[in-house]
Amino acid sequence: MSLSLHFRPQEILAGKTPGELGLQFTSARRIELAGGKPAVFRTRETEMCLVVIKGSADFACALADGREEKGNAVFRDMIFLPPNSQAECSSAQGVLMAYEAPSELGAEFAHIRFADVDKNPKTHRQYGKRETGSFRDVWNYVDSDFRCSRLMMGMCYGSDGGWTAWPPHEHGAEREEVYVYIDMEKTFAVQLVYEDMEKPLAAAIVREGDLISIPTGFHPNVGSPAGRIAYVYCMTAKEPGKREFMDLRLQKEYGDTFA
Repeated sequence: MSLSLHFRPQEILAGKTPGELGLQFTSARRIELAGGKPAVFRTRETEMCLVVIKGSADFACALADGREEKGNAVFRDMIFLPPNSQAECSSAQGVLMAYEAPSELGAEFAHIRFADVDKNPKTHRQYGKRETGSFRDVWNYVDSDFRCSRLMMGMCYGSDGGWTAWPPHEHGAEREEVYVYIDMEKTFAVQLVYEDMEKPLAAAIVREGDLISIPTGFHPNVGSPAGRIAYVYCMTAKEPGKREFMDLRLQKEYGDTFA
C-alpha cells in the first residue's frame, strides 16, 4: 500500500475523506476552537462523534425530531450526533476531533461524559499485566449496546513505556479503525500496522495530535520510556449493526501471550 496512513495534526484540519485515509467509510477532521467563534457540524445520512481532545467546548445541538440539546463538554467527553442534526461548538480554547460514517440504522444523541464512563466497571476496563509491560486502561464510550449504525468509540491509555493493542490483533474484514493520540505532552510512541511483518503498512513515530489510519492488519503500539501512549480509537463497522468489540483475530505467533 503506497498511501500514507500517518497524518500530523495540521494535515487533518481540513478533514480527510475515507479515500484519503485509505478507508471505506470513516472520515475524520481536527477542529481548533478559539475566541468563542463557533464551528458548525451537520449530519445528513450519517452519524458523527465529536471528541474533546483538549480544553472544553460549549455545544448547542438541533436534532431532527425538533429537540435541542445544550451543554459543556470537557476534556475526554464525547458528543454523538444522529442523522439530520446540527451542532454548534465554541470555546475560548479547545480542540475537537470529528468522526463521521454512514448511518443506515439511525442513531441517538448523547453527551457521553468521561467521568461517567470512568466510574462504570462495564465501560472502564483494564487489560494486560504490569510485569509484562502491557497494562492499559480502556474506556468504551460507544459500544455494541449504544444505538447507532457503524461507529464504536473509546480511549486507551497505556502505562509508561508500555504496549497496548497486545497481543497483536486484526479485524479488517469487520471493521476499519482510526487512532488519534492525545494527552501525551512531549513524549512520543511507535505505532505499527502490518499484515506481513517484513513489509509493514506503517511503522510510525507518533506524537500528540497525530492520526494513524488502520484499514487492515495487526496494529500494536508502544510508548517510550518518557511516557505512555494514549489515544482515541474510532472503529467503524463495514456491515451496519455488526459492532462487536471482541470480534477479532490474534496474530498466531503471539496469540497465546498475555492479553
